[in-house]
Amino acid sequence: MLLNEFYILYYKMERSKQARSLKERSKQFIPFWMQKFIYVFVKKCRFLKYSASRQKITKEYLKNIFQQAGLKKGDIVVVHSSLGRIGYVEGGAGAVIDAFLEIVGKEGLLIMPAFSALHYDAKRRMHVFNVQNTPTYTGAIPETFRKRKGVYRSISPTHSYCAFGKRAAEFVKNHENCDNPFSMDGPFGKLYHWNAKIFLIGVDQLANTPLHIVEDKTNFPVKVFTNPFKVIVRDCGKEKIIEAKCHLDCLRKHRDPNILEKYCKRYSVMDIYSLGNTRLRVLNTKNFVDMMEKLVAQHITIYTPR
Repeated sequence: MLLNEFYILYYKMERSKQARSLKERSKQFIPFWMQKFIYVFVKKCRFLKYSASRQKITKEYLKNIFQQAGLKKGDIVVVHSSLGRIGYVEGGAGAVIDAFLEIVGKEGLLIMPAFSALHYDAKRRMHVFNVQNTPTYTGAIPETFRKRKGVYRSISPTHSYCAFGKRAAEFVKNHENCDNPFSMDGPFGKLYHWNAKIFLIGVDQLANTPLHIVEDKTNFPVKVFTNPFKVIVRDCGKEKIIEAKCHLDCLRKHRDPNILEKYCKRYSVMDIYSLGNTRLRVLNTKNFVDMMEKLVAQHITIYTPR
């Protein structure tokens, strides 16, 4: 009973814009390890709630919603997701992945974020990234996708992407040689040039990482990247050293991606659909990034909310 009451309270807070803002501000004062603990606890609460629910979400139901949202054979789609927010999905994360692959087919390309925390090797005094084994913190669906046979992963110690499909190897290529993880010369730039569809399942602009493309594509007015640092990359038993950059830690205090919600509606670059217990947001990368360029020209960024 207590568990259910806690979930209901959290769910109501989650639905409140004011509460979202409060949660973002509170992160400035809550240690990261505690944030992770709270996040895992809430996910377990949500899973227990939906497991007890009579509503079962099937792969066919998901395919129907995705097709209503415009997904079709041969499409390139990048998916950010929360499995727990969808509800109880028969077949779990694998069913969600299969729903996408069965629609886009062999000619299509499915992409998911495989972002990871930096691991520091104290003995070698460098960060280490293992392409095959470093887990992602972006949720159950991309972590399951990452482990699938035939899935390619780009080499970025913080913001790698995984891809499966006809152009997967081409998509992940060259990420390790980019000046920053969101470079137009790497996978993020290909999302733009290939005009990938963006599917946000149960998540909002906080998870919409293509928004960072504008930080490389434009003369961005905010300093967002660290100085280069060395990283040991382990890939299929081989080892090499690369240079990488990541976002400055201080940005967390000033970042509010959800200010983009109103602009997405104003410029008509986003459609929203009901999906299970949550919502599906759908955008096209090129239209979305072009909108953000217009905002940058007006001195509006996610780091200077208005």
